[in-house]
Amino acid sequence: MTKPPLDVAALARRQLSDYDAISPGNIFGEGIVLDEAAAYRLQSHVAQLRSERGERVIGYKVGCTSPVIQQQLGIDHGVFGRLFANEQHASGVKLSAARYDHLAIEGELAVRLAVDLKPDDGLNEMLDGYFGDVFPVIELHHYVIRGPLATAGELIANNGMHAGFVAPEAVSPDISAIQGEMLILVDGQIADRCDAGRLQETVTSSLRWLANTLPKHDNRLKVGDLILTGSCCRLIPIEPPCHVVVESAWGSVEAEIAP
Repeated sequence: MTKPPLDVAALARRQLSDYDAISPGNIFGEGIVLDEAAAYRLQSHVAQLRSERGERVIGYKVGCTSPVIQQQLGIDHGVFGRLFANEQHASGVKLSAARYDHLAIEGELAVRLAVDLKPDDGLNEMLDGYFGDVFPVIELHHYVIRGPLATAGELIANNGMHAGFVAPEAVSPDISAIQGEMLILVDGQIADRCDAGRLQETVTSSLRWLANTLPKHDNRLKVGDLILTGSCCRLIPIEPPCHVVVESAWGSVEAEIAP
């Protein structure tokens, strides 16, 4: 028997309603299974609904970039999601964990593009001239899997589990000349760390992958886009109350997480 065509519009309305209710992705607990192409169509449709009600897309996140996160989520390749202006928070913000479904965080570098990036633009190792800003962020996630197993389809349709990010005001335009490591601290204790070499490689490989992948979904990287380039470290579940800090040679960012 032939399956009925996927009603992406109806699924998108349900996805957005569940996201607003802080219970994202319930369709996957009800037996929905999507391949990656359908999942990206659904993600795009939800983004369109959000744009129509006044939310503004400001860039993209790259997820599943580190082996440890791929192992955590059962995915063996990268994915992308959209960033929205209303989900950006200033460093020092106090957030309630009740706003998130099983809050988890990542520490990573974000970049703001100084140029358009096309497929096969030949991103060089030093990334000279590509970025207007480089800074650390705390990425926020709804850390839930509704299906019986983690799948790329569920992860993509849920916008890479993305639930916002915390960013500092001070930024550095130079990624290539800095040594040192990134530290993720929870209540003053080191929860994870990543050296500068791995950070630079993650930024390079993520931007190259995203520049080549977005045109397949009728998008491209443009000057001014903000890109969360993905974590070298693990996805860290948060138990409130706590104080989260990401420290790096490119600056630091912090947030208080209340119950």
